[in-house]
Amino acid sequence: MYLRFVMLITLILSMAAAIAAQQQRDEYIDAADPGIKLFVRSKQPETPIRATEDNVVLFIHGATYPSTPDFDLQYKDYSWADWMVSKGYIVYMFDKRNYGFSSRENVMDQPAANNRPATRSYLAIRDIGAVVDHIRKRHNISKVSLIGWSWGATTAGFYTSLNSEKVKKLVMYAPAYAYAQHTNLGAGSGSQDKRKPNEFNYAMGAYRLGTKSGNDNRWDGEIPVADKSSFREEGVRDAFALEALKTDPTSESRTPPSLRAPNGVMEDSFMQATGRRIWNAGSIYVPTLVIAGEFDTWSFPEDRDLLMRDLTNAPVKKSVLIKNATHFVLFEKPRFEFFEAISDFIKTP
Repeated sequence: MYLRFVMLITLILSMAAAIAAQQQRDEYIDAADPGIKLFVRSKQPETPIRATEDNVVLFIHGATYPSTPDFDLQYKDYSWADWMVSKGYIVYMFDKRNYGFSSRENVMDQPAANNRPATRSYLAIRDIGAVVDHIRKRHNISKVSLIGWSWGATTAGFYTSLNSEKVKKLVMYAPAYAYAQHTNLGAGSGSQDKRKPNEFNYAMGAYRLGTKSGNDNRWDGEIPVADKSSFREEGVRDAFALEALKTDPTSESRTPPSLRAPNGVMEDSFMQATGRRIWNAGSIYVPTLVIAGEFDTWSFPEDRDLLMRDLTNAPVKKSVLIKNATHFVLFEKPRFEFFEAISDFIKTP
């Protein structure tokens, strides 16, 4: 018993030392809308560095999971945030309203069917704006580089199309955009009202529930070979699910455990995937990288081709495809190739 106690204390102290070494800061800031607090995490090197427009980045999470399991998974060497810090970046991430550790509105505590989809994209970009302005003020810089994954890529692009003067560089990782025959998000998907095929399925309600098995099945389904270990170390799948479920205090109240994920993203994605785009990349005026795994089923090649076509005002635009990778490339075997491609783009003058 004593030995277990000593081991536990040692583990806690080592974790605290690692956090201190990275100068991790967890805080809450005011959103643009009254009554909403946004959880923000920042990490930077042990030896303080001067913040510049070239070394400050903000990660923006996607449709189902909040920021910390996505970008700061403390399992082996899978924290993308820690990797960026090791390369000399000051890293920020945050949870959009109704996700993770940020404020949850009343609709998230009611039966999902009682309300329309929560956290529409126009509200999510208000949250992005609050965090960007917080970072700019803290470090006395004019611009921040944005790295968005999945719906995070969409909202990062949407935000930048309205605020290019505040963005240094834009990285859109696995973006859906304007492909009007997107069968996984549009017609034929669960987001479609089968009685009114042009309309969103509002029976989905304010939020949906994300389970470990649901994410496992989706991830496994994107890997096009029977041996999933050829793409992914199996332990990371379980580690991610465990950390993700911890971000919803109600997850253990359901069987199986599940977290609540707002459906605003599903409504907006359905509109985009049926020809009704919510923003236009032609209004982006900053260098932009579009990047995805070869077998991604959220971001179709057609989405990325349309983005590259519409980025007419981006001074630099680049598209990168990571071979033998899926939507979850940040946790897969080619992840360091993926990380390097993004870091090189941000660092290039």
